[in-house]
Amino acid sequence: MKENKRSSIKSAKLFTEVCIIAALAISAVYITAKELRQTKDVSRPPIVDSFSEIELEATTEAIDMNKIIFEGLEVSTKDKFKGDLILVNNDTQYFTGDEELVSLNQQLNEDGITSFVANDNTLKVRKEICVPLENLLDEFKAQKGISDVVIISGFRTQEKQQQLYDDDLAKTGKDYSELVAKPGYSEHQTGFAVDLTTSTTWDYDGQGDYKWIDENCWKYGFILRYPENKTDVTQIRYEPWHYRYVGRPHAYYMYMNKICMEEYIEKLRSYPYDGEHLVFTDDMGEKYEVYFVKSDDGNETTFVPVPVNASYSISGNNVDGFIVTLYTSQKTAIPGMEATESTTAQTAE
Repeated sequence: MKENKRSSIKSAKLFTEVCIIAALAISAVYITAKELRQTKDVSRPPIVDSFSEIELEATTEAIDMNKIIFEGLEVSTKDKFKGDLILVNNDTQYFTGDEELVSLNQQLNEDGITSFVANDNTLKVRKEICVPLENLLDEFKAQKGISDVVIISGFRTQEKQQQLYDDDLAKTGKDYSELVAKPGYSEHQTGFAVDLTTSTTWDYDGQGDYKWIDENCWKYGFILRYPENKTDVTQIRYEPWHYRYVGRPHAYYMYMNKICMEEYIEKLRSYPYDGEHLVFTDDMGEKYEVYFVKSDDGNETTFVPVPVNASYSISGNNVDGFIVTLYTSQKTAIPGMEATESTTAQTAE
């Protein structure tokens, strides 16, 4: 009898414990559901190492400023066609057509530059490449005592490129041009490219004293776009006169590693945001970190991870995504994230 009583008490106690646990579970579900109903649904991109605003506020003082912290920046997917790293070649068309152009001669006059000139006052280039170009050719004059460089070609309209293409076909009798890029596929339509000649010979082979420009243009963000040993990759014959602005970090890396732009853009695809990044230090001790973010072509916008506490720049590659360059030697404040808009760095010197 006593055994039965103990068993009944034990069963009753177990039943009571189960009921209490069930009641607590139901209460927790109800409270969670109520809170979710009262919370605005805000989607966040799946970004590794990203901090919520609450976490940032709670840990501001403890954050190691040497660690780069990322957040998602929503950009127009079509912006993959913009930026100083857009690849334009025989297979990749240029699309945007919203360049900020200036008359090069007018800009040179305003800046008091006499080390070189443009062929005429109608010649235009992207405004952002003027200062780097001025610095490059000013230093060339200082080093070699030569000031006969003439920029013979800069930005070209679609109509101008078509005219040059048609003229070459009429001259050669062929149905394709080996000299002039197809309309829409010329770097000159971007405003980032310039062709050099000299007022002394009206010819430019990049030899002799002018070799200095090839060997130093990377310091000012330019590359010799069509090198003699890369014609199989660029599909363009050697053009010693054709220079392209890409920004100092990228020009440095391409020059030091002896690769052309096609090879560089392809290489960067192997450095995605969620994998290993391309990290290097230039000759001035400036540190850079570069990674690739594939564009979300099914949507109007793409979430691009960018640093909260470092300066950066974003460029499309004109094909399939975005290239983010971190200037890791430059740090910005985190509190309130008020510096977010100002963290985009200009790659021009």
